Amino acid sequence: MTTKFFPIFLLCFATSCATYNKNPVTTYENDDETGISLVAGGDNKTKNIVVLNRFKNFLNGKLSAKVEVQNKSSRPSIFLYKFDWINEDGSVENSPVWRNATINGQEMQTLQAIDPRGNAVDFRILLKGA
Repeated sequence: MTTKFFPIFLLCFATSCATYNKNPVTTYENDDETGISLVAGGDNKTKNIVVLNRFKNFLNGKLSAKVEVQNKSSRPSIFLYKFDWINEDGSVENSPVWRNATINGQEMQTLQAIDPRGNAVDFRILLKGA
């Protein structure tokens, strides 16, 4: 390879690697018609985790979020989850903290969190493989 083409090759190689996301995220949020729906993503590691119900309540002025999930597989699944908080103006406050969860095959589990800032009126939940 000649030296004048090497920088171009290196640039193309670096940018193609930078776009690969080995930990994709699946995002669910409120849908007034169906309750909760998939918004973005489709992480294969969490494809067996199904969101069944979502609940929200206000405790001392802060939004409390609960989501019931079920593992549709017969095998245990380990995944990460976090809640993002949606403000009244539609802006989203992303939580930096991912929490670990393990759910056995065919088991249901409730994931919950409280808005730490007290500004949220709704939430969305994000899942990704561990």
